[in-house]
Amino acid sequence: MPRAPDTRDAITAALRECGPMSVPELVEHLGWKRNRVDACITTARANHPGKFFRIVRYLQQIGIQGREAAVYAAGPGPDAKRPEFGQAHVVARRSNYYRRNRARFAVDRKLRSGVDRASPWSGLVPMASRAA
Repeated sequence: MPRAPDTRDAITAALRECGPMSVPELVEHLGWKRNRVDACITTARANHPGKFFRIVRYLQQIGIQGREAAVYAAGPGPDAKRPEFGQAHVVARRSNYYRRNRARFAVDRKLRSGVDRASPWSGLVPMASRAA
């Protein structure tokens, strides 16, 4: 005899009560392990597409490497379209990486050229405050 879907019912009730939430918010709200919430949502979406949970939007993750986090809502319906990583995103990501590491790149350039001896510690000093 099959068991009642207690976990899925609890997640659905939490989403109906509090509104759309991401998985980390559901974990905090329900006090469960992340694996339990992830497995329940993933299994329900795979076995019953568009029936129990739908993605209403995506949140950009700050301080975490990876794609956007999905925000789920209870109830049937189509998923929101996932944002694309277009050319503008790639250019911005490379520009930010260069800005964060430009002092290290300057030291590497000096070491490669062999003209000047560069100290590995000079990469720690911001480029704007260095003497030219």
